[in-house]
This record gives sequence, structure tokens and C-alpha cells, in this order.
Amino acid sequence: MKRLLAVVCAFALLALCVPFAAMTASAATAQTYTFSTLAGYYKTQGRVEIVDTALNMDTSSSGFEFYFKGSGDVLMGADIKCTYTNNMFLTVIVDGVKSRVELKAAAVNKAEYQSVTLAKGLSDGYHHIEVYKQTEASSALMTVWGVTFAGTPVVAPPADKITIEVVGDSISGGASNLATNSTANASYPVYQDGTQTYAYLTGEALGANVRVTQTSGFGCCGGWNSQGKDLNLQDMYPYTSYWRDHQATGLYDFAVPADIVVINLGTNDASAASYGKISLTDAEFKAGAKNLMTMAKQKNNGAKVVWVTGMMGVTYQSVLTSLVAELGGASAGYYFHILPEGTSGGEGHPNVAQHQAAATELTKFLLENVLPANYKADFATAAELQATVDKATSSVCPSEALKEATAMAQMELACGTTDGYRLGVRNKALKDALNGYTTGLDLMPVEGVTATPTVNGHFVWPYYAVAGQVTLYKGGAGVYWPYVHTDYETVVDLDVTPYLTLETESTAEWNVHIAFNDKNGNRQTVTATDAAKTGLVNFTVNPARSTITVDFGAYIKSLGYADSEGRITVVGCDLYVVGEADTYVKFLTCAFTDNDGQGNDEEQLPSKLEGEYAVENGILGGVAVGMTADELCAAMNDCDCLRVINKKGETVTGALATGMKLQLVINDEVVDEAVVAVIGDIDGNGTATTADGRLILSYALGASAEFTAVQLIAADADGSGAVSTSDVRVMLQAMVN
Repeated sequence: MKRLLAVVCAFALLALCVPFAAMTASAATAQTYTFSTLAGYYKTQGRVEIVDTALNMDTSSSGFEFYFKGSGDVLMGADIKCTYTNNMFLTVIVDGVKSRVELKAAAVNKAEYQSVTLAKGLSDGYHHIEVYKQTEASSALMTVWGVTFAGTPVVAPPADKITIEVVGDSISGGASNLATNSTANASYPVYQDGTQTYAYLTGEALGANVRVTQTSGFGCCGGWNSQGKDLNLQDMYPYTSYWRDHQATGLYDFAVPADIVVINLGTNDASAASYGKISLTDAEFKAGAKNLMTMAKQKNNGAKVVWVTGMMGVTYQSVLTSLVAELGGASAGYYFHILPEGTSGGEGHPNVAQHQAAATELTKFLLENVLPANYKADFATAAELQATVDKATSSVCPSEALKEATAMAQMELACGTTDGYRLGVRNKALKDALNGYTTGLDLMPVEGVTATPTVNGHFVWPYYAVAGQVTLYKGGAGVYWPYVHTDYETVVDLDVTPYLTLETESTAEWNVHIAFNDKNGNRQTVTATDAAKTGLVNFTVNPARSTITVDFGAYIKSLGYADSEGRITVVGCDLYVVGEADTYVKFLTCAFTDNDGQGNDEEQLPSKLEGEYAVENGILGGVAVGMTADELCAAMNDCDCLRVINKKGETVTGALATGMKLQLVINDEVVDEAVVAVIGDIDGNGTATTADGRLILSYALGASAEFTAVQLIAADADGSGAVSTSDVRVMLQAMVN
């Protein structure tokens, strides 16, 4: 079967390598990967930064993850610097199983290198490794130089659905959440777990990248720290890791803006003020809160900002309520919400169960008030993904795209993934592959774009970097925007994927425009529209405009643009919104497919044997001595539905012999078969020898019994259609050569 070729943009390598202390692992084939050599195969969480080939991950719940296929031990090389006590803690998740790892330094305030065992004795197969920091940045700093394992990185983890930034104090860092009110030294890192906080748990529930910026004892305007009001979260917020570098070199770039910023501050401001530690009026707090909220929105390109309170008592409720209203409230992307109180942890902090309760409430609030109504529509459970995998593995003649999507889904299941968003990503990709969608034409950027086009009159997104829904907006009469544009090049075989399938939710008029290079390399364009236009590919849609298929393949080939193999090179694709008034179209999917959308996929499966070798009266002849079964299958229907069996019914992949059968098998049913005739092989041993020559000569002279129909075809070495002494000469000549 012809294959679709796609050009995929690879991840760029990170900075140049720097040496670090050697790490060893139990497996002899283990290899050490820096974050440069692992580029394209890992994903980070939190405000982290790559410096040379290493990863700085200081802040609470920051970390990284990757998949690999292999076995044995997994090690990590890291520098740590403990500044409060001499220890810090990590959450390590291996194939869904969490563990707590303690790193202990020889001395406080002294950086030292450590080799950390992340996993031991893993069986051969797919594995998912996650490492997150439990200890906050003010207590410990960490630089990861690389990881060592015996195996091969296999795929980058899917991008998170959204990014949630959390700005807070000890509550947001999980201080004392593993202690009780009677625990001595409850503020020590041993009692803190930043991966069991309302912030981290909300991110888990929503499939979000969580970036936590916090410091225990500090507030929005002041707190229990020695600096009083001279240092606060307004000052710390602009930096990647304030406690590592709060000079200009340490400023965070906000290259990936947060979608939502949650601010949980006020507890330290109020308590420090009530005990006379600082002097702070409500007006001063309001001014500081306003500065922090507007700064967060500005630096994150208009993110929604949610101020929460209540976990250690409600503070500044009236001040914050009035401030949110002054800033424009929900319509302007500002919110205020009270989370459930919990003070059963150490020193009156929330414990883990109370963090979970707060996470449940915050998740509910964000889903109901901040995020789109259908936000979790594409989430899935492991059981749902398994059901799709079962369907995929029962498919006949699976495409390469389907094989790859199935492998990725099976990897998530094998690794024990519970992230509903990630399972949903794999489930959607697998369903798309099952529906015949080809890779390389996913046009959809992130939902919610309604501004004026920004590049040459239209938005431009590389197809490989986008996913999800998009609402396209047309700005009134006379405006005709190519609103979504893909910028890439890919070869499309119109015999394999002749249809363009679009899924929408809309009542607006729209069309799709495809630019491509024809067989002569000339640029051509065709446009499909749901408004009748002369010379265009026209189509009709159902009232809901849910699924539309357009037979671009037949149209383009009818114009003589495709090459001799039915291919074109697509170089761009635009979606347009038309009409005379402000209107919109919500697109869900746009892809070249191999079916007409009418459920006729099965009709495209082969129903008979056909290819380079003719089949007549159930016999496939003309096969040369030495040809293998795999080569014959490739020369025929070229799909996974073919097999060759010998006279015992055993599957054959090697050399063919006369009397073997080529079978076309669909859903475990043989729908067509032919007996193979190998030229010169009369006795069925797979070779042409003098013994076979004597049999042919004897038959040609009328001195032997009748040949079977298959032997007659095999004996016709010269292709004359009859067995004669000439066939013997041809055979002998072939043997000499």
C-alpha cells in the first residue's frame, strides 16, 4: 500500500554540553543522557530552566518526566544545596507507582553532587519516569545533570492541556502537610510534600502544568520573614527561582504564558500585622494585591486570575471582593473564591487530606466558572482507552499511523497512567487513526481566538504544534479572512486518502482552501465551499454541520494535477469564514481521510488477490526460484492481510515452492487464495534441478503421466503456454547461469 509522507519538525537541541560526574548503572548497556541528548523526549513541570545541558528545578512540585523502552536501574545525577536543614525530598513516580526519595547533604549551604537511584531492576518494556521536588526553593536548590538507563527514549510526553500558575506562601508549598499540630519541628522539609498540595492535585485533575512560586512565611505585602515589608511575593514573582538568582539574569521569560494564575496569599500579611510584626493597612494590602493580580495577567498574556483564601482562615475578604469587582470581575478575567479551611497539619497548616478537599473545591470552581464548559470532554479513563486499543488491535490491514497510535496507547496502559487528560490524548489519536485520519494535517489551534489576524492577514500555526478546538470569528461585512493557516509540506496520496473530513459545530458559512504543488512542481489551489461557487468543489452539509467529507482526490485528479501515482504535495491549508455579518465557526477536526464518511471503510479492504503476478484459475504463476513469501506478498496487495502457507497449513516467510498457497485473510476468513507455481519446480521442493528437467522432458515427449494444472504452469519455463523440449533448454540455461 502506498504510504503518506509527512515532514515533521524536530525539537531543537538545547545548549552545548558540559561535563558532569560519571554515573553507573547495573546494566552494561546503560547510557547517560543530558537534557541536551534527551531533547525532544522529556517534558518539564514548573518554573524550571535549562542551563547548558542541565536542568535547574528548585520550586515546589517542579520536575521532569520521560518514557523509555528498556530494563534495569534508572539513575539521576544532581547537585543539591540544602539551606534550611541538610536534607530535601523528591517524589519519584515509576510506571504510576509513587515513592519518596530523601537526598541528604553533608552540610548546610554547601552544594554537592549526588547520584540518585530512581528505579531498580525494571523488567524489559516501556517505562514512565517522573521526578518532582517536594521541598520548596527557600529550603533547597537542585540542578539535575542527567539520567542513566539501559534502553532507548521512545516519545515525548504529550503537552499539558493548560498551564496553571500558583503564587502563594507555605500553604501552596505544602509546608507541614505531613505533620500534626503536636509535631515538633513541623516546618522541617521532612514534613513537607509539595506534590500533595491543593496546587499539584488541582493540576493532576485538570491535566495541567503547575508552576508554583511561593515561599513560607512571606505574603503579598509582608509577613513573618526578617525583611518585614521589604520583601514579598510581588518582588519574587518575576523570577524563575528567586532563592537561586534574583538579579536580572534570573528573570523568568514567561515564554509559555499561564492560562490561569491562582494567588493564595494574605494569611501571613494578616497574621504578621495582627501580632505587630509589620504595619499594614487594608488600603496598602489592596494596592499590593492589585499590583500582583495585574502583573500576573500582563506577564501571562491576559491569563485568568483567581485569588483564593480560606485554607488557614479567610483573610481580606471584603478588600479582595471589592478589588475583583473594580478590576472588572469575571468578564475581565478576575475572580475571588474561598476554599475550605484545614488546620490539622503541623503548626496549624492543612494536612494532606485537607489539601485534597481544597483541590476538589478549586477544580470544581475552575471547571464551572473559568474553563470552557466542555473542558474535560476529551479526558478518558484507562478502561476507555483499553476498549479503543482492543478495537484497534482487531483491525485488519492496519495503517502505519494506526500501528503507531496503538503502540503509544499500549505504552500508557503498560506504564499505569492515570492522568485523564493524557489518556484522552492517546484515545483521541487512536480513534483518529481508526477513522483513517492521516498524520500531518491537524489544523486546530487552541480554542478561543477571536482577535484580528496577526500575520499577513491571518493567523499562522505550525500543524505539528497545535491541538484542540478553535472558534473562528469573522469580523463583519466585507472582511474575508483566511483565519486558520497551516504552514508545512507533506505528500498526500489521493488514491489512499482522497477525502477531506471536517467536523464542526456551527451555522456559519465557511470553506477550506488547499494549496499544493502539482506533478510538474507548479503551485495550484482548490477550494471547497458550502456556498455554490462556479469552478469550486461544492458540498452540502447536514443541519448540525457535524461531519462533512469532500472528495478532493477525484476533483484534483480530474484536473490532471496528480502525478502518475496519484500524489500531490500539499504546502498549505486555510480555513475561511464567510458571510455578511459577525459570525463564527467552531472547528473540531480537519484531516485527509481514507473513507467517505459514510461508514464504507470496509469496502476499501481488498476482496481478491491482485498485483504484479496474475492469478488465473486459482493458480499464481511466473514465480522465480528463490523468491520468498514476504517478497511475493509485497508484490501483490501489499498489506498485512496476506500470508503464504505450505501443504501442512504452516505459515511460510522464506523461499517459495510449487504447491504452496497465497491467501488473502480478512477478519480471520480466507476470502481468496491461489496455488503458487514456481518456474521449473515440478516436484515442489522449491528448487529447479536436473530431476525437474527430466520430468518436463518426459512429459513433453509423452512418456510420463499427466501433470497437475499447477505443474503445467511451473513447467512452462519459456512462457509459451505449452510444455515442450524448449522449456527444458530454458531451464538448463538458467541453471548454468
